Amino acid sequence: MLFNGHTQETINNLDENTMNEIVVMYADGLLGNNQTLTLLGSLLAGVFNYIRPKDAQAYTLKSVLGNSYNYIFREQEHSVSDKLLLFMTQAQGFSMDKFKRG
Repeated sequence: MLFNGHTQETINNLDENTMNEIVVMYADGLLGNNQTLTLLGSLLAGVFNYIRPKDAQAYTLKSVLGNSYNYIFREQEHSVSDKLLLFMTQAQGFSMDKFKRG
């Protein structure tokens, strides 16, 4: 990390969880390669989607990258009620007034 502009003091100030994440990312070869993975994953998904049968499930960047996807893109977890509300908001004539607590 010293070659990336850090000093011994800034490295010592990192908490244990952050340092563990950095070590894992270095060990996995992911740190510094996320742009390459994103580009190649997108190209691979595009090629696979072009040659896949029409009735097959489409490839996504997430399906191509697998576990590496979570390193690059942190997904926010939504509760079941949030997903239901999002689904309901897309209904024709939806109004939040019907769901306000009184």
